[in-house]
Amino acid sequence: MTGKSAKKPQVAAPQRSDARQNKDDILAAAVRAFSKDASASLEGIARAAGVGIGTLYRHYPTREALVEAAYRTEIKKLCDAAPELLAKHAPDVALARFLERFIEHMEAKRGMIEAVRAIIAVVGAPNNESLAMVTAAVTPLVEAGKTRGLLRPDVTVHDFIVAKGAVAMAQPANARRLAQLLLDGLRYGAPRP
Repeated sequence: MTGKSAKKPQVAAPQRSDARQNKDDILAAAVRAFSKDASASLEGIARAAGVGIGTLYRHYPTREALVEAAYRTEIKKLCDAAPELLAKHAPDVALARFLERFIEHMEAKRGMIEAVRAIIAVVGAPNNESLAMVTAAVTPLVEAGKTRGLLRPDVTVHDFIVAKGAVAMAQPANARRLAQLLLDGLRYGAPRP
């Protein structure tokens, strides 16, 4: 040995339970605030969470980071429902119900959607973690629909994701009609057992 010891890889220390609770409280307060107002103040969110602004910034160093985390939290809840929908309904109906829940989420969280769009306009698309969650959630629905002959055989998950994006960009009054057209298109030409 040459006298130099090999460096051991550093492992991040586990987060203390009070720090974890603070982070969860901030996220919950952010979801409530951004759902109502895309421009909600970070100071107001910190106050609602019962923490100081420094604690908020320690967990979420930028407004964008907090908006993204709040949005991902809500998308995760939506995606977690997909397996249950598939267990209860035929795959094409499960996909329709998933899309309906997505539209309801957009209507209930209009401020958050505006906040996410503002981030995209300023800094470009945020990381694709939310998109990856949605893709993972709908893949079993689309594949089951194709396997059972309820969706056309050439449909891809990417087709659904792109069309869902159009639904997301539609005015609330048009979103449901556009969703129905999307689902009709996914079903059109399906072999039907």
